[in-house]
Amino acid sequence: MGLRFNHYGVWAIYRFEMARALRTVWQSIVTPVITTALYFVVFGSAIGGHMNSIDGVPYGAFIVPGLIMLSLFTQSIFNASFGI
Repeated sequence: MGLRFNHYGVWAIYRFEMARALRTVWQSIVTPVITTALYFVVFGSAIGGHMNSIDGVPYGAFIVPGLIMLSLFTQSIFNASFGI
């Protein structure tokens, strides 16, 4: 007796989460973009002017992937715990 994939359940969760994302578009999309941009501006002005490069990589190119991952991790934790 094998486990069966519940298509209806997955579709229901998908619809619920998409409706929630559209209701909270400001929190889901706009706020992380603004926060990441502010981090970049603050760290860029505070630290970036004092650093030339890191192993030949400019400071902006060095910090952007980290800020993107910070935003993704923060939003994934927030969105995973939203319905609790």
